Amino acid sequence: MKDKTQGRPRYVVGMDAHPRKLAISVWDGTDPWAPERYGGVRCFDIGALEKAYERHVPEDSVTLIEASTNAGLIKRRLADLGYRAEAIRADAVSGEERRRRVCDARDAENIALAYIHGDVKEFVWTPGDECAECRELLSAYRDCVKGLTRTANRIWALCSRKGLSPDIRGGVTGADAVRGMVEGSGTGGFTRRRLDMLARGYAALMGRRGELQAMIAEYVFGNDVLAALMQLPGVNCLTAFATGAAVGDARRFPKASKLAAHGGFSPVLDTTGEEEGRAKKKGGAGKPLDGEGRRDLKFPYTEAGQAVLNACPGTPLGKWGWRLLRRGKPKNKAACAVGRKLLTYAWHVMRGDPTPNRTGEALFRRKLARLCSVPGKGRVAELGFASRQAFAEHHASRIYAGLPPAGPETAK
Repeated sequence: MKDKTQGRPRYVVGMDAHPRKLAISVWDGTDPWAPERYGGVRCFDIGALEKAYERHVPEDSVTLIEASTNAGLIKRRLADLGYRAEAIRADAVSGEERRRRVCDARDAENIALAYIHGDVKEFVWTPGDECAECRELLSAYRDCVKGLTRTANRIWALCSRKGLSPDIRGGVTGADAVRGMVEGSGTGGFTRRRLDMLARGYAALMGRRGELQAMIAEYVFGNDVLAALMQLPGVNCLTAFATGAAVGDARRFPKASKLAAHGGFSPVLDTTGEEEGRAKKKGGAGKPLDGEGRRDLKFPYTEAGQAVLNACPGTPLGKWGWRLLRRGKPKNKAACAVGRKLLTYAWHVMRGDPTPNRTGEALFRRKLARLCSVPGKGRVAELGFASRQAFAEHHASRIYAGLPPAGPETAK
């Protein structure tokens, strides 16, 4: 969101925000070349935010907050009070002077003065309540998957020290199979008790992951935009949900290339000086992923690119990716290139730009039918669908209704 200087409020509030403590510095920016300090609070608890603003901040003001985990919460609380607040990039105020002076009050002052002097060129988008909840759900799912991998590795390591080599893969091997491995290990004493505890923890994590997957699937059920993303080859329910959580409103990106850059699909090229040194530390200039961008978009769409190359080579996008491979491109780079195209297609789908066609209808219906197995038949029936086919028909008809019947080349 670009900063529009017209109609600026008279007072500018710089805020240095931490999870529990805040500091604000209030300035009169009538004359941007000679701003006057109006007041401020050096340190106060975040629970006293409303009281501090009522006492120290005029109504005709704008608050600048460094983008952080609680920036969206602070913005919403200030909006309820009638105050305007915007988030700015964490590196908008930089330099040796700031690094030498580690002081929250000084940071708040520098943020306000940077905005008054015109150094803040744009604001950072902050997610709304629904998008923030989706991000929390996605984070919980990711933490659960990490826990499954760690627990499986610990079971394997403990067994390997006893001369055993169980075939266990975190999140893939079922909880019953893990219990069978523990019971058949033939170990005793503390090792057996430790394995039993790890097996119980693994079963609990598997159950938790199932619950989170059902919640994600149900959210995608009820969101036509996210369900439409599953038309794209390689894009499953989790990828569609991650896209909605990370992007929010796709219209905040003026071009598809901006969303691709946001997802980290812009290689570092022609770097010089300090940038070249940083690029080399990350793996070298021109590599497929440069270490930037949102992981919530980069990883799912890189995996989607791999899925297109491996499972959908006959699709137009799959054929394009295999042409890259035949020209000598490494497979990981080709997967990143395919993932970038998928993300740009997702930008159009979320904006409602393209006219749908029946090219991927069969694949889309199969994805919808498989999606019903996540929450289970009982939950699908509670949502009003008698079968998986009825659910698939319901969502597919919203996209393909009114189109000509599928030809022989699209009915496959």
